[in-house]
Amino acid sequence: MENILRIIYDKTINNKILSLKDIEKILELLVIQKCLNKYILNINVQQIRSNNLASYSNYTKEITIYTEMIEQMVKDIENNILITNNFEIVLYKNLSILQVLLHEIEHANQQKIAYNDNTIEALIIRLSYLVENGYEDALYEYCPEERLAEIKSFEEIRNSIYYINKNLTYLPNIIEMEELKRKLRGYHYKKGCVTIPIVDYFNNSNNQGLLDVFDLTHSVMDDYTLKERFKYGFPISIDEYGNSMNKLVLSLKKNFNNRINSV
Repeated sequence: MENILRIIYDKTINNKILSLKDIEKILELLVIQKCLNKYILNINVQQIRSNNLASYSNYTKEITIYTEMIEQMVKDIENNILITNNFEIVLYKNLSILQVLLHEIEHANQQKIAYNDNTIEALIIRLSYLVENGYEDALYEYCPEERLAEIKSFEEIRNSIYYINKNLTYLPNIIEMEELKRKLRGYHYKKGCVTIPIVDYFNNSNNQGLLDVFDLTHSVMDDYTLKERFKYGFPISIDEYGNSMNKLVLSLKKNFNNRINSV
């Protein structure tokens, strides 16, 4: 990760946004770092507009970057962020691009995890692969593959930013809240209880039977930490949901325009 952070720092200190060449170099370094040569065979760049910032295909083993959407994301940050430190604004833009890349890299890594590991994460990914195509849009916020890719990519950035600059004022909290926002994705307060992403995902895709492999009774609160339950989309308490949501909303109000509605 050191070489990647150096690229980002050099660009940021010169008040520049990552170029297409930088993006391709970072992807190459990530493939090597995470030993994903078997799972990523090509990197494709498209300028045409898409609803996605980037995508990964399990079939072609190709990552596609949609440059127009990346540019739009950078503009949106410029228009909505309230912090005044220019270095941190530029760094946030570049780290946001890195997060997009890490997200797609993680989808490739999920292939590696699913077929090589014997962990709860590997099991969840394998079961997710059994859900038929056609539910992607309707169940995106609950999808274990997407939630894991978002959470793990922001976690990796949060763990790395101090290597870029130890004197950051605003960005550590912003990245932490971006990660928390992804952890809360798929959880909703309804009729006196908090919904469970992994349950909604398999129930709403007509795969209720796949939930039988999990013990989601009250003991899950003791068996897994809050961090783990967020990661896997397992049950959380009303207090855990309320405290986390309150923390997130306060941070978004402080640091951004027009972000509350997207919670």
